[in-house]
Order: sequence, then C-alpha cells, then structure tokens
Amino acid sequence: MFLCRLPSLNELEAHRKRPIWKRWCGQELPCADECAYVAERLNLGDLRAGLFSLYGKLQRNKALKTPGGLQLAIIDGHEINCSYHRCCEHCLQRRLQVGGKERIQYYHRIVALELVGGKLRLMVDCELVLPEEDEVAAALRLLARVLKEHPRCFDVLSADAIYLRASTLGLLDAHGKYLVATLKENNADLLRDAEGLCCCQPPVVERVLNKQLERWDIEGFRTDWYKNPLRVVRSLETTQERKRIARKWVDEENVTDWWWATTLPKALAPTARVAVQYGHGRWQIENEGFNELSNHWHSDHYFHHHPVPITALWLILFTAHALFHSFWTGNLKSPAHRALSKFHFARQLAADLLLDDLRPAPS
Repeated sequence: MFLCRLPSLNELEAHRKRPIWKRWCGQELPCADECAYVAERLNLGDLRAGLFSLYGKLQRNKALKTPGGLQLAIIDGHEINCSYHRCCEHCLQRRLQVGGKERIQYYHRIVALELVGGKLRLMVDCELVLPEEDEVAAALRLLARVLKEHPRCFDVLSADAIYLRASTLGLLDAHGKYLVATLKENNADLLRDAEGLCCCQPPVVERVLNKQLERWDIEGFRTDWYKNPLRVVRSLETTQERKRIARKWVDEENVTDWWWATTLPKALAPTARVAVQYGHGRWQIENEGFNELSNHWHSDHYFHHHPVPITALWLILFTAHALFHSFWTGNLKSPAHRALSKFHFARQLAADLLLDDLRPAPS
C-alpha cells in the first residue's frame, strides 16, 4: 500500500482480487475492515525490531556513514491529523473558535527519530504524544528505547529549542551522547549571556557563494538547571538575492541570525560543522522527512483511528520509505538519477500493481 502510494485501506481493498496477491499470499487480500482489525493487534515491538534490523544492514553496508565520524540523529514532533468529530482515548484536545463558537478539536502528534548519513535518511522509530504530556516526555521514552536497543546508533542529537532542558541532557549524558539544540527565548538567561559575550568578541567571517557568514563560538556557559558547561554557536548569515518583481530585477539582502547550544566540545566538532551539519541539518527531518511523507506517502491520513494502528502503520511506512530510498540511492546509477525522478519509480511500482491482471498467465 505504501510503496504504491495508495491513500487508504479502502483503496487497497479495491485491488484485492488482482492475481498478484494469490502469487504472494496464496489467497486474496483481506478487506479493509479485516486489515483494520488486524492492525489493532499488531505487535509494535516486532515492527520496531524490523526497522532496527534494517538499520543494522544499512550500517554494515556503510550506507549511513557520515562525514566527521559522528553519527547524526534528528528528533522532532509532527501533528498527524485533526478532527472535530472522531476521537480515541489517546487523542489530544484543543479548544478553537470556529464560526464564533468554541469547539473542541481532536488530534494526534508523534515524535520521530531520523538517522542522517550521506545520501540516505532512515526514520528508525516514533512515539505517540499522550494526553496531558508534552512532546519532550514522549521523546524521552523514544530515546530511552532506542538507546537501550542500539546504544551506538547515533553520537549527536539535533533538536529544537524545547529539548534544551535538564531531562534531555541527563539522558544523553548517561549514554555518552551529545546534543545540538536551537537556542531561543525559552532559555532567556543563557541567550542573554551569549548575546553579551558575542558583542565583545569579533566573529570569524567567511563568504560562501552569495552568502556572508559571521560566526561566534564560545564555551563555558553555566546554567542553574544543568551541571556541565555549555557551548554556544552563533551564525549571522547575510544572503544577497536577485529577484524579478514587476518585470524589474531587484537586489535583496536577507539576514538570518541562528543560535545553537551544544554539549559538543570544540575538539570533536569545529564551528562550521556544528552550524551547518548539525544545526541546519535539523531541517532534514521536516523538509525531507515529514513533508515528503505527508505530501507523497499520505502519512497524515488516519488509515484506522486507533492508537495502535496509528503507530504501527507509521512504523510500516518508515520501512517502506527506507526500502524505497535504499533502492534509489544504492541500486540506481547516476544516469538514472539525472534522467528520471523518484516519483517516476513510485509510479512504476503502482503501474505494476494496476497492470498485473493484464499480463498473460504463466504456462
């Protein structure tokens, strides 16, 4: 269903009588209701074990090798779907004003962990955010499970500003891991101290194409909520862009100011690697992970609204996503990459399913 990018279990049921299922399964495909019934009883531990097994094979084949020798993992939250009518016991709730009336909206949110290495990305696990808890609480359960099963699967964790707290740092320190987190106003004291020191020190200036980079890298920041000193990296990036507006070319200058706090020492990661590979690299899970899964793999659809199938089908989706990209990056040569897009091969998979009953039966 996922490899052929089918949008629902009902769409899968429409193909249940095709000959391909009798060759693969020895019988017709079950109907959508039967698939939903079975999905509620799937063993999440077995699905996670399958993903970890896939991770082990990719690691042995050096498909997840990263520059610098430190394996990067990215963690982030994602809202799956929302409804004003349907809910389950694990639904989150929020009150919104709709048409001048207050209504309760039900939704689910997951936290996912992605390993980034070379050209390949692997979503290794996910966890549902439960009612009355925040995203970090679910993330700590996810990290504890992953580090217990595969303690060497990553060295550096890149995360948003909400993860820069004592509970996250304590868990990572206990396993010898490092955190690179965006520094924002939720850690106002640390940000204020870093701003004051950056004003007193000259930056390292570098120019890359049309972008000028001014970077500061300062160690030794102390906080009242974490026992060890933190390192702060700032990157002030000025980009020169030329745009065509109202039939005229206009030069624009865009300035972005990025701040990160990290437990990584300078001896393990220079300033540029913290800013580019670990700091800006966090957007890969959003741009190339959740966005791709939502727009092209129908992940934001409730295939069956129940907490177990929601998690189970996301784990199966991660497996399909990993297999597809492993084939794309590892089995296809560069000329095929240049001539044909990923969507072309996705359509070929769907075409094989749709055209299966038009092929002559084997003699």
